[in-house]
Formats: sequence, structure tokens, C-alpha cells
Amino acid sequence: MIKKQNKRVFVLFTCFSAAIIALLVFGGESCEGALKGIRLCLGVLVPSLFSFTALSVFAAESGLSEHMGRTAGKAFKILFNVSENLSAVMIMSLIGGYPVGARGIAALRKRGAISDTEAQKAALITVGAGPGFLITYVGNGLLGYQEIGVCMLSAQIISVIILGNLNRIVFRDKEHNSSYKEINSAPLPLSNALTESITSAVYAMLEMSGMVIAFSVVLRISERFFGQFNVYICMLLEVSSACEYLSRSNNIILIAFAVGFGGVCVHFQVFAALKDIKLKKRLFFLYRIIQSILTALITSLLIKVFNISLPVFSSVKHTPELALSASAVGGAMLIICGLSFIYSIKNH
Repeated sequence: MIKKQNKRVFVLFTCFSAAIIALLVFGGESCEGALKGIRLCLGVLVPSLFSFTALSVFAAESGLSEHMGRTAGKAFKILFNVSENLSAVMIMSLIGGYPVGARGIAALRKRGAISDTEAQKAALITVGAGPGFLITYVGNGLLGYQEIGVCMLSAQIISVIILGNLNRIVFRDKEHNSSYKEINSAPLPLSNALTESITSAVYAMLEMSGMVIAFSVVLRISERFFGQFNVYICMLLEVSSACEYLSRSNNIILIAFAVGFGGVCVHFQVFAALKDIKLKKRLFFLYRIIQSILTALITSLLIKVFNISLPVFSSVKHTPELALSASAVGGAMLIICGLSFIYSIKNH
């Protein structure tokens, strides 16, 4: 035990020292990365995610999720294999973005509206980009073809449905559907629910922005070492930067792969939101790999079905930003990085 603890301290000290040296040696790059992350947050992520995050928490705190579960819950249970009470959270997750679903799940579990098992199941499938990111930013902004963003969004929804039904196998010995009798706290008054939802959304945006800025600094510094191969590091770590890099060569399939995976930056945000829920990180990471492969394959199929094509060179000459609007080598390398990540967290 002591030996393992000493090893952990050594690893942490080494990483800490390396980070300090990198910031001192590459001070200019770190500033550029931080500024890029700030622009990304203010121009794309916060405008497109804040409202949906607030609505997701509001639906959970106000009791709206239970009411929606009584009317549309059966359809969501058939499609996604989730508790009826998760209907509103699933909707917000699909039309909002990556961390929206996790916030809603945490709020529902806190009230006792869903069980631990239901929270774990939902956490595995409520990780995906919303229409504002896929259609407006990636499709219309980066690639210049809105239809491609629609194809990616459709592919992502289909992959979530497949993963939701995969949960029937993974959780076959732990099936437990939350009922309305299990709710251990009454819904908040509308005024309190609104205040709580906005407060939670503000905190979520600050947390998300901090993570994105930190990862942007890391990626800008890593670009000095890896050059053109830095795109694969981006695919592993931060999805927005990966989409920007890949759009320069119009690599639609790898963009869809990156979107399905989400990036470690998003994963850490989900883990932070669900810190009180026992989420198996290796299983979560495996689901992200499966989702990325499914999203890429289905996107490729939809593009062929609807005969969508891009010119060899992109017509976009600069990196677009959303101004307050809603706004096989690569795959192999990502899987290798993924396996390394799984190995690194096996003791946590």
C-alpha cells in the first residue's frame, strides 16, 4: 500500500514539475491556447449550452420530469431504455449538448426520482453534442454544409438508441425502474427551482470553461511537439479543437468519430457533475469508443444515402465562431490512447 502511494506521489510530482517547466518554456503558446479557449467558450459553448443546462436542472427540480414521464415516458423507455422520469433530461441532452444530461441526472438522483442504477444507465448514454454545435458550428460554420451537421446529429441519436438498448445486457442483473413512490423530496416551488437551475447552470459553465481553457493550453503546447499529428491528441482530449483541425481537410468521418467520443475534457465534466453517483469509468470510456465508431459509420452511411459531397478543399478560410447563436489511422491511434487511459484509471 505504501509502495503504491509512493508511486502515485512520484507520478503526480513528475507531472506537476513537467507542467511548470512547460508553462515557463512555452509561455507564449500557453497564452495563445488560453485565449483560444476563452474565445471558444464565449463564442460557441456558453451561448449554446447555458440555457439547455438551466432547463435540464429546472425540469428535475420543479417536478416537470415526473409529469413528462407520465405522458411520454413509455416512448423514451422503449427507445432509450431509461426510467420514465428521465424523459425531460433525455430531451435536453439530445438538443442541448455534452454536460447537460449529467447535470439533469445529478438533480434527479438528488431528489430520489431515479435509482442509482437508472442514474448509471442514463450517464452512459447522455453524452453527445447538440444541434447548435453539430449543425451550426460544425456543419454550417466549419464545413459550409448544414446537411452534414444534420447527418451527424441523426447518427448520434441513432447511436444513443443503440447504446440505450445495450444497457439491457450490461445491467440485466441490476434492472430496477424508479417509481414515483421513491421520490424522497417534493418539487421546489417554481421560483426556487428557477433560481436553483440558473445557479447550477452558471456553476456548470464556469467549470466547463475552466476545463476547456486548460485543455486548450495543453493542446497548443503539444502542437509544438507533435505538429500535424496533434490532431489525434485533440481527438482524445478536446472535441471542439479536434473538429476545427479536421475541418481543414474536410475529414467528415473523423469529425463524426471525434464528436461521438466527446473528448476527455467532456468526460471530466461528466465525472464532476456525477461525483455522487457510482459510475464505472472504464465502462463509460468503452461506451464512448462504441459511440464514436457508431456515429462515424452511420454518418458515412447517411452521407452516401443522401449523396452529400464536399469539395477537396474547404471554402472556409478562417476559423468561424458562433456569435451568441445556438450555436482508419486516426481511429486506431485514438483507440490506443483510449486503452492507455483505461489502464491509467484502473485503480480509481
